[in-house]
Amino acid sequence: MLDAIFLFRDALYGALVIALVCSALGVYVVLRRIVFVGASLAQMSTLGIAASFWLAGVGIGGAATSNPVILSLLATLLGVVFFSTGMKRARVPADARIGVAYVVAGALAILFIAKAAAGEAHDIFLQGNILGITRADWLVLLAVSVPVLLLHVVFYKEFLFISFDQETARALGYRVERWTLLLYLTIGLSIAFAMQFAGLMLVFNFLVLPAVTGLLLARGMSGVFSWAIGTGLAAAVIGFSLSIPFDLPTGPTIVAVSGLLVILAWMVQRIRER
Repeated sequence: MLDAIFLFRDALYGALVIALVCSALGVYVVLRRIVFVGASLAQMSTLGIAASFWLAGVGIGGAATSNPVILSLLATLLGVVFFSTGMKRARVPADARIGVAYVVAGALAILFIAKAAAGEAHDIFLQGNILGITRADWLVLLAVSVPVLLLHVVFYKEFLFISFDQETARALGYRVERWTLLLYLTIGLSIAFAMQFAGLMLVFNFLVLPAVTGLLLARGMSGVFSWAIGTGLAAAVIGFSLSIPFDLPTGPTIVAVSGLLVILAWMVQRIRER
């Protein structure tokens, strides 16, 4: 078993990087109750990947469509601007706009893939091919994730403040809209790069389940982040280690382990309450 895991060690490193950054940012996703914003951003990233495949297949775009991350990042950033600005002033409720973005982006992604060359192979790629991560891939993921995490360490109090109490933050002179845009940009950037390898389900898992586990187990915010990151990394390692020897799909196995950790955390919370 160890030999098989060692053979795919680069894929494991990539999964750990994705788990680290998405689990940390996922705390804000859950705290701000923007879980479906996270799902929609991931879906829009998928749309960018699908559009890139289709455009490359018909010979449009050149270098801009040869690398899916370019259009994926562009689509995600457009989603960031869409969700972080003007939500309160819009006549259409925020949750309705999120639903529209999710459904339309998902449908367009399917249509683009259906018309793309070698659609079946690309469809597998869209669902995530975590085992296909190379050393160069996880180094790119690390190069993106480290600055994002450092930004969150430096502005930890500001991000937390605008997530908990926006009105007080405004009263104290914080530019809440700008901080919200920056927060969404870091989430969107991480999603766009993670989506290239992990797929929609696994990225969404890391954005939500570890944070929920942290909220169930921790008594303070530092504990929430610690538990979220710790359980996200643990789920990645355990799920990855189980999927290789038992010939299971790696992404769903990691998600299943994350779900089990949430259940265990809920049981621990219930025991504490008694």
